[in-house]
Amino acid sequence: MKYLQENCSIANIVTSFTLNNKLSREKIKEKFQFIEYPQRFSGGILKYLDGCLLIFDSGKIIVTGVQNISTAMILIDRFCSRYSDDIKYSTHKIVNITVCSQISGEFDYQKLLHHPGSSYEPELFPGIHLKLDKSKVIYIIFRTGKIIITGLKDLESIPDYCDLFDYEIRMKFI
Repeated sequence: MKYLQENCSIANIVTSFTLNNKLSREKIKEKFQFIEYPQRFSGGILKYLDGCLLIFDSGKIIVTGVQNISTAMILIDRFCSRYSDDIKYSTHKIVNITVCSQISGEFDYQKLLHHPGSSYEPELFPGIHLKLDKSKVIYIIFRTGKIIITGLKDLESIPDYCDLFDYEIRMKFI
């Protein structure tokens, strides 16, 4: 039996950066011609091949769509150097980490529906949502055996939550 963390990969890291100053929307539009400002969103969306920046006038930037922190740092540095005005980030924190894995071998999907921490609404979404503790970490399990773990706040907790699933679900429930 393969354990969950043996085939686990980071799908997305969302990081929040606070800059040392407020931003000018006019200057952003001047420096970044390909930025989008959708009507129903209070910030700008700056897309790169390796990630996306959600830029707010307040000086806050959310980086999403990256698989590691160093890529997020590179994107922020790229933005700051092009914006200039001695702008740089003063703080940053991880908002969410999403990882993917796969249950190897057969498992009883129907039995998993009866776990006390599970919820399933097939009319709305094709996967079982499963909570195993009081944290905000959610496991989303599909019939194919694919598992998405979301709500993680630090990279060090990934093996712990994979082990928690293996111990609480695979060893006892599946």
